[in-house]
Amino acid sequence: MGYSGGVDSQLMATLLARWQSHHPDIPCHLLHVHHGLSANADSWAEHCQRSAEQLGLAIEIIPVQLNPGPRESVEALARTARYQAFKQRICAQDILLTGHHLDDQAETLLLALKRGSGPKGLSAMPAQQPLGAGRLLRPWLAFERAELEAAARELGLAHIEDDSNQDLRFDRNFLRHQVLPQWQQRWPGVKRSLARSAELCAEQQQLCDELAQQDWQACVLPGQGLSLTNSEGFSLARRNNLLRYWLALQDALLPSRVQLAQLQDFWTARPDSQPQLDWGEWSVRRYQQGLYLLAKAPPVLPTQEVFGPDPLANGEHWKLVSRDSGPRLSLPQGLSGLTVCYGLPGSLRLHPVGRNGSRPLKKLWQEYGVPPWQRDRVAMLCYHDRPIAALGYWQESWAQSTHGQGWCPEPG
Repeated sequence: MGYSGGVDSQLMATLLARWQSHHPDIPCHLLHVHHGLSANADSWAEHCQRSAEQLGLAIEIIPVQLNPGPRESVEALARTARYQAFKQRICAQDILLTGHHLDDQAETLLLALKRGSGPKGLSAMPAQQPLGAGRLLRPWLAFERAELEAAARELGLAHIEDDSNQDLRFDRNFLRHQVLPQWQQRWPGVKRSLARSAELCAEQQQLCDELAQQDWQACVLPGQGLSLTNSEGFSLARRNNLLRYWLALQDALLPSRVQLAQLQDFWTARPDSQPQLDWGEWSVRRYQQGLYLLAKAPPVLPTQEVFGPDPLANGEHWKLVSRDSGPRLSLPQGLSGLTVCYGLPGSLRLHPVGRNGSRPLKKLWQEYGVPPWQRDRVAMLCYHDRPIAALGYWQESWAQSTHGQGWCPEPG
């Protein structure tokens, strides 16, 4: 579990230790992220180490380095670093527990409202969600901070008091100490009302995601492109919903509302134009009737790599599936001799299945609508250094199986 040593996590760690005493076959341990932001950070880590030993729980102290730049939120950087550390350590079937409670949920919703967030941000924190290879659970979202503090006092638990929690320069602390107490005094049930609004926003976001997933299936182009033609008749709201979903699929920083509005111009641009919109480390470009997302500094690819079960250097994951009909590759049963090449010369002549004769690779890229900036990143599956397929685009005629079993590349 994520363990800060504060009252909520101290209570959870205590109950977790009691639970493990009845389930000794299920390993439980604590993760304490040492941000180094406070002069007391070392003593907090020592407290957590001692407390874990007393509880009989294993603990890992994880140091992280934060380098906030101008106008960057220290709170946001610390949260990102914390969850990244958790994600790196969680394995399949693992569950990470955190002590977030109803007050945290209300504060998170109000912070999202202050930022002008839509349903996704206003959904605040779900009770459970995927995290890395495992899952994150927040079992205390229905409990107020005061209830947890009362339980900790009754058990006589010693916990850490983070001095920064009183610093009103931090937005969350301002809401916690100035805004919510006044709201609670006037409207005693306001925290639960805010949590209910978050749940309703989460439902709306789920509907948006389900629609976007259907639209994405209808509009996807090779190379994670987005078809302008198939989405041309969408309403503005539906198109924006699809754009957000498409960008999130590729882990891109979402553009601002103004930049999202500028992307609408790509649908009405001249067919022969190639407009481009840049923000942060990302860029969206139009080529023919498709939109494509690029990282401004994409990783350098090797000229060749071995084809296997692991993701390829270009980030894609492919597997070979046995087929008895249709276009399929004739390969040895053990699939030996397979490599993937990148950046093959445009003058190389290739012959896709269903085409009459061979063509230069450069001409094929144009015919298949592959944007110039993507061509060197397309994985070319080779057998003993001879291309047999452009993964995601075509298979080569010479490598086809004419009868019996063969192999077909499919996204993994």
